[in-house]
Amino acid sequence: MNRKLICLSSLSLLGLALASPVALAADWVERTDISGFYSARYSLTDEKAYFHGDRETGINEDGSFQGTKLGLVVSSQISDDVNVAVLLMSAADHESFATHVDWAFASFRLNDEFTLRTGKIKFPVGLVNEYVDVGATYPWITAPLLLYSEETIGPQATREAYIGSSLLWEGYVGDWSLGGDLFFGQVDLDQMSVKGTLGVTARAIWDDTIEFQASTYQGEMNTDPTGTLALMNEKDHSATLVGVKLDWNNIVAYAEAAQVKMDVVMMGRKTGDSDSWYATLGYRIGKLLPHITRQEWERGNGNNQQISTLGAAYNLTDTMVLKVEQSRIELDDFTNQTGLFSTSPTDGSVDMTSIAVDIIF
Repeated sequence: MNRKLICLSSLSLLGLALASPVALAADWVERTDISGFYSARYSLTDEKAYFHGDRETGINEDGSFQGTKLGLVVSSQISDDVNVAVLLMSAADHESFATHVDWAFASFRLNDEFTLRTGKIKFPVGLVNEYVDVGATYPWITAPLLLYSEETIGPQATREAYIGSSLLWEGYVGDWSLGGDLFFGQVDLDQMSVKGTLGVTARAIWDDTIEFQASTYQGEMNTDPTGTLALMNEKDHSATLVGVKLDWNNIVAYAEAAQVKMDVVMMGRKTGDSDSWYATLGYRIGKLLPHITRQEWERGNGNNQQISTLGAAYNLTDTMVLKVEQSRIELDDFTNQTGLFSTSPTDGSVDMTSIAVDIIF
């Protein structure tokens, strides 16, 4: 090979090497979707004690922006059968925003019916839990707290996410869309982890009008054996949830119930066991959706709470919703129990006013 040909070949290889990153980047952009959501929320009560949090994050008479958040979802189709996705979330944390990875996983389509997922996956328990942070997808300002709260003193029926694997199944029978999710992994919390979590969720949707869902799971709690939660160490944690959602003509309705079992006994009572439920009914009038919700929760240690809410959601645009709510939070025995308050409130009935704007993009 003469010197001129060698030079031309080298230049061609160099040009290909320089062009490859550009071509790969362009191909990645074509196969990648970026979307997101934003929620601005403000709540105010007529009580000094903090509701659903502590002095840094809870809601009281001084007002709180609890629930204000920004999320960015990046999803890329690696091949026809492989997809990776991640949700980066920045949520209001006192005077700043704390950013974390809410979930990040890879999906492998095995065939037309089965998909395998692995990574940090949104907990598939509860009608709205897999998209609970996207406020524009449901009528409330916050998903009913007496079932969806992750506070240690709360019902503990749902979780943010788990690290593990999931086998999804999808099928169709007439107008019915059917689905199942068999999941296994570990849930990491602030003061404990729930290891060996094994569960299953089943769904049935008819004509995009009514959805039924049922879930059950069980795992083992692991805590510091010398810490404040030592009684929970190496004890079983299990839960069963059932729910139904209706969107028919102008009627919108939700109803869910959860039963949580913990193998923790104190003074002869299973203090960690709890039962909770809520029901919502709304009627769509053009862009306006007024609704009413009742929630109740009772724990084995006598802790209990009830919340009644009258609210309205108004679609400012196809991607922006304005919401307002007035709630009454009640405790049967406020002198000895706290419910989701940080300390016992000064009255058994507390009023809370909330306003929010939810955006998807």
